[in-house]
Amino acid sequence: MYKNYFPIVFLIILSILLISLSIHSKLALIYSLFFIIISVVIFLYFGRKRFRLIQSYKVKIEDVREEINLIEEDLKKKNLILRDLPSKAKKIFSIRHIAERMVRFIEPDELCDNIVNDAGNLFPRADNVLLFLFRMRKNALSLEYSFKRSAQVIKEKNGDAVDRWVLKNNKVIFIEDSAGDYRFDFQSLSACRERNIHSIISSPISIGPKLYGIMRLESREPGAFSLEDSRVLNIVCDLAAVVLEKAYLFNKIKELGIRDSLTNIFLRNYFLERFKEELERASLKNSRFGLVILDIDDFKRVNDTYGHTVGDLVLKKVASILQKNVKDSGSVVARLGGEEFVFLVVESGKDRVKNIAEDIRKKIARSTVNFRRKHINVTVSLGLAMYPEDGIDIQPLLNTADKLLYQAKREGKNKLCFS
Repeated sequence: MYKNYFPIVFLIILSILLISLSIHSKLALIYSLFFIIISVVIFLYFGRKRFRLIQSYKVKIEDVREEINLIEEDLKKKNLILRDLPSKAKKIFSIRHIAERMVRFIEPDELCDNIVNDAGNLFPRADNVLLFLFRMRKNALSLEYSFKRSAQVIKEKNGDAVDRWVLKNNKVIFIEDSAGDYRFDFQSLSACRERNIHSIISSPISIGPKLYGIMRLESREPGAFSLEDSRVLNIVCDLAAVVLEKAYLFNKIKELGIRDSLTNIFLRNYFLERFKEELERASLKNSRFGLVILDIDDFKRVNDTYGHTVGDLVLKKVASILQKNVKDSGSVVARLGGEEFVFLVVESGKDRVKNIAEDIRKKIARSTVNFRRKHINVTVSLGLAMYPEDGIDIQPLLNTADKLLYQAKREGKNKLCFS
């Protein structure tokens, strides 16, 4: 502090000495005053310079300090990244492992079941992993797959307000703690009210606007998930959507190869495969089943009279009646070719198969195809063969049923014949 005033004190003392010496001489007095003025001017000039220099150094020092603070902040962030790097690397490898497993599946059921289990392993703090599939016909979600760490009842089979928000917006939602989140009325949600869920991540399984479902993570622990977890889940769901699309397309192509494009029932080759499987199963279980072949009576006359468009409508009508009436698990309906159809009724005795076949005959006879104000009625003739009474192999059973069918034709049509 005293160093700052030393030049001023020195000049004052020097000036006093000069004035005292020049009292008796005017010229000396003038020189003294001139010296004092020059000294003051020099002092002010260099003082100002010094002040500006100090200020510029202060600004530079502040800039340096700011740079140091930024570097320190950057180092902190990088340290956090380095700290989280092992866990992130683990998740990346887990995602890669999940992706490699996903592409192996071609059945949607197997794929979805594995996805929820993989998600449960990927997010160890999740109490529940729920997978809702989107049912387009009902325009609603349906809980199909779940991974639960404890025996909990999931009541929201069609999702709740959180899942409906994700469905509507096609975006992932992250809820760190439902107690401090005001976007939804959490007390009205079964998950929070009954299962005491606090942390939720819900992500769409979608490709663009096409939605396949929603995957949801739940935890009773507040803050169990992070924003990074929501990103990871979204990546897993995006991968799942691509593989699901592939699986659905594969099954669709498979269906096109085994189903008749007009009637949407199975084709001859697929029926023969199923027939062979049923023979093996019936042999092992020592059970019975019935084989029925039916043919539309005078179908050529229908085509010749009304045209092939009406003929196609008749084929669709017959196929629809068959599908509605032969619906036991394991039973199968197929189109053998032209106007000829076939169906199996598994694990049934002769009387039951006769009743089903007779009921089908009556329903077809009563049905009507309407076309341009015309009402077209058709009938069918049917032949029934039973395993093992009429044969224990494919060809003998088909031959027996075919012979009985033509017997019904000879006996006046619109009839069921059996041995």
